Amino acid sequence: MGNNKTVLIAEPTEILSSELHTFLDDMGFSTIRVKTLKETMLTLQQQRVDVLVLDAALLEEDCQFISVIKGIEEDLNIILCAETNTPEFESKVRKQRIFFYHIRSFGTKDLKMAILNAINKSTH
Repeated sequence: MGNNKTVLIAEPTEILSSELHTFLDDMGFSTIRVKTLKETMLTLQQQRVDVLVLDAALLEEDCQFISVIKGIEEDLNIILCAETNTPEFESKVRKQRIFFYHIRSFGTKDLKMAILNAINKSTH
């Protein structure tokens, strides 16, 4: 199923990467892991990425980084993962045209489904 699809995971820890490692490998997707927003930008500029799984811990409160990404890769499907949810933060990120907003306490089942859906919608 992979067909050379690439998932970029941007997180300061390795929690998402370790939770998704087996799933992404089984699906045949290539995975790139970065720890900072700077590394995320450099990767997006240098490589084709089909889906970005972005840890909300990397974002500033105003979420402007997502706008910057959308300026570079308008059609990139972004899945934002947050440890906790507040209505104010969720409202801000949804205005940024993200593909899916995942709350970690809900487990990984819906996150995995979102990745598959995002891959299927990818225009690359």
